[in-house]
Amino acid sequence: MSDPTVTAKTRKFYEQFPFPGIRPIDRDGLIFMRHFTESIDRSRETAGARLRVLDAGCGTGNTLLSLARRFASVDFVGVDQSRTSLARARASAGPCALPNLEYRTWNLLKPLPRTDQFDIILCLGVLHHTADMKKVLANLRRSLTGNGELYLWIYGKHGRYRHSLNVRLLSMLLRSKAGPADRVEFAREFVHNGGNGSVLSDLLGAVPVEAMQRTVFEDPVWIADQFLNPQEKLLDMEDLLGLVSSSGFSIEHLLGVDETLGKLLSPPLRERFQKLSRNQQLIALDLLLKPERYFVALRTLRKRT
Repeated sequence: MSDPTVTAKTRKFYEQFPFPGIRPIDRDGLIFMRHFTESIDRSRETAGARLRVLDAGCGTGNTLLSLARRFASVDFVGVDQSRTSLARARASAGPCALPNLEYRTWNLLKPLPRTDQFDIILCLGVLHHTADMKKVLANLRRSLTGNGELYLWIYGKHGRYRHSLNVRLLSMLLRSKAGPADRVEFAREFVHNGGNGSVLSDLLGAVPVEAMQRTVFEDPVWIADQFLNPQEKLLDMEDLLGLVSSSGFSIEHLLGVDETLGKLLSPPLRERFQKLSRNQQLIALDLLLKPERYFVALRTLRKRT
């Protein structure tokens, strides 16, 4: 059973810190756009009406707004429990609302109406902040058409482990002294000056960061989301496979990852890797790559006949 206090805390948090706001497009954004465009093309071949896309946990709506502007013949719906975030999303759309874009206040722990079906569902950076991930995924599955696809972006336990230790340390420091200290300003000090810069590098890893993207690291909303979030559940691939399967999905593919490990394994190692089952290969990828997040495309599990 989900804990209602978690939902209340996350709602309050994102009312105070509407996320994500405007962000420079990153590698995942480029990967997503390519795959999303392909999904639209595939769905158009089988859909009998206008395609519908749901952004489950749309926040301030920057992703959905850019998609709605680009794909005018597709209907987009964004839902979020933060009214402040949705107000920002509507304001970003401007005074002349797009006819193919709609925002709704919704708690993902509640299923959408059975008649509300979508060809593509996005759940990007949201599931790990919910009180019951299995329930949310099962609800989304009910809203997905039979041939539909769900894009899931969720934090990884192995790659985010060092960051989780820093978050724990920050929490200890914040509790060590009573008083009305500005938690976000203290967190900013910790992020940029703790451990001679190791706090930020533990989060970002060795991936080069564009100068424009570095401006995000000064944003109090980003700092709060990454270091002060009241709910963040980390999974490894084995956890994710169990969660996805129990919610009625299967992982179709990992986005932006060479699943063959062609350049990372010698021929003798790759030969043994290829003998593993599909799920074992995904777990092996996780153990070797230790990703900070998983970006996956899910399909509804087919019932055996």
